[in-house]
Amino acid sequence: MEKSFILDPKVRKFAVWGLVLCVLITLAAQIFAHAAMTNWFSVKVSNITIWNKNGLMVRGKLFRPENATESNPAPGVVYLHGYQNNRETSDPYGIELSRRGFVVITLDTLGRGNSDNQFSESEPGFDPTYGAESAFEYLQNLPFVDPERCGLGGHSLGGEMSYLEAMQNPDVKAIVFSGFAYQDDSTTEIPQNMLMIFGKYDEYRQRMTGTRDFEAEWLSSSQTLAAFGISSPDFDTTYGEFDLGTARRVHMTRTTHVPESFNNGAIAEAVTWYSQALNPGEDLSIPAVEQIWHYKEVGSLVAMIFGIFSAMPLGVLLLGIKPFSPLAEAPNTAYKYDKKTFWRSFLINGGLTLLYLALVMVIFGIHVYVVPIDKIFPMMMVNGVIFWFLVINLIGFVIFKRWVKKTRVGRPEVNFKELGVSEKEDRIKLNWSKAWRGLLFAFVIFGFLYALEAIPETFLLIDYRYKFPYASDMTSYRWLMMLVYFPLFLIGFIQVNILLQAQLRPKPGKTWWQTVLRKSVVGIFVMVVPLLINMAIQYIPLFTTGFVPFVGPGGALVGFVINIEHMIILLAMMVPISSVLYEATGSVYPGAILNALIVTWMFTSSSVIAPLPI
Repeated sequence: MEKSFILDPKVRKFAVWGLVLCVLITLAAQIFAHAAMTNWFSVKVSNITIWNKNGLMVRGKLFRPENATESNPAPGVVYLHGYQNNRETSDPYGIELSRRGFVVITLDTLGRGNSDNQFSESEPGFDPTYGAESAFEYLQNLPFVDPERCGLGGHSLGGEMSYLEAMQNPDVKAIVFSGFAYQDDSTTEIPQNMLMIFGKYDEYRQRMTGTRDFEAEWLSSSQTLAAFGISSPDFDTTYGEFDLGTARRVHMTRTTHVPESFNNGAIAEAVTWYSQALNPGEDLSIPAVEQIWHYKEVGSLVAMIFGIFSAMPLGVLLLGIKPFSPLAEAPNTAYKYDKKTFWRSFLINGGLTLLYLALVMVIFGIHVYVVPIDKIFPMMMVNGVIFWFLVINLIGFVIFKRWVKKTRVGRPEVNFKELGVSEKEDRIKLNWSKAWRGLLFAFVIFGFLYALEAIPETFLLIDYRYKFPYASDMTSYRWLMMLVYFPLFLIGFIQVNILLQAQLRPKPGKTWWQTVLRKSVVGIFVMVVPLLINMAIQYIPLFTTGFVPFVGPGGALVGFVINIEHMIILLAMMVPISSVLYEATGSVYPGAILNALIVTWMFTSSSVIAPLPI
């Protein structure tokens, strides 16, 4: 077996500087994101713990401007994220309100982030506001908050939670929700001072509003008549009086569901609304259209990319020392894919990928009609993804074994050993000495990656995210969930690496990094294009005709389609890592183990543990 490229002193020197650079950029990006979150250090942002009325712990983030003091109490807002999210999703609103003088609390609502979990609506003390009621009371009792000038807000399910609380609590003097709609129980006076923000292309509009064409139908609906007291009001026009609590307004963004939380116009509307309702007579200190929340999102994205990619230079360095050096071997270079193999593999993988939503429905059918699975696997959004991922990769593995054993004119003879799948040519058998070293190798790298995110997050309150939560520090319960889900992701990623690193191995480049680059481009293309097709099937009809093809019971499938964007970014980060490790070890397993660890961390740290809202 040829020596691995990682033994080249120039490569190792390059890896040292690469690791240092990745770590420095990650830390700098986290600090930059923190600076933006605190309005360049003029707003104090801290973790808070709230004990909910049912005894569960709710973690929150408190934004306190400099001018909020006991002698000068400020207006306050509690803002809530949606179903498959955490408190960081609410930061655009927290940042923009706090830099304009509002005290803001954003929550990890129950079952999200680092808060405690409530598993079923039938359990004693189930809180339908998921902590919103207790958080609002906590806000009112802060000595630097004026309890007479407090409001609520939220997106999607968070909008529903805030709406439920505002309907029953007269102390809620203003409410802003997006991705949710007021109901028939609203009146011209309850809830007080209500702003609704909704996207023209919101995928949940049938569930939330009962309309197919929101722009044409909503303002003439019975709900609007009940809330406004007039028929067919106009968008972006305020009706009623703030001092009487009867102000009403609907703002429509030209977005889908998720971007409603990250839309400049929507955020400007909310900032202006809270100012008019809770801070009457005072002009905004900063114009509503001048926003800086983008910097925090970009900073956390850059931190995530370089933090995760630090696995590559670290892996190269570890493979040069004991006990990991026996893993360092060059891969077989005799085989490279031909056009027929490539397109056959691409089409098979693409066809299996298109089974995504069908397999999601299968696992939920099993859960509802055969045997409940949420006692062991309580992350229902993860369950849909992992069932699809497992099934298609198990099928892919069967196809791969047949492909290896089937000879074809014009294709170099291949066997399991030369492809880095087995110690034997004709069957799959592991070298257990390498197996435990590869497992330890991946866990060491993962431990470093976790520390690089979690330690700065403790001080800076910045996790890895961009629009969606990706990775954060974890509670003991979420670590337990990682143990539950890791073996399932590992099975899937072994086959993913067999497909991308062995079966679809391109012609080697002149240098190791050219080979890695070619493999990464091919791998990302093979994995991402079918997922993009899945999204196109949903969004081309939505944007052209208003029809949403995949909705499902209670809109359940919409969430899984939205989740595809999250999966695309995850896979795009995993492919280069596994490509480097395959070229460094000649085996599919170290990269597969590390991929599975990272992806399991990202799913179990960020996914909801709560009943599906259907």
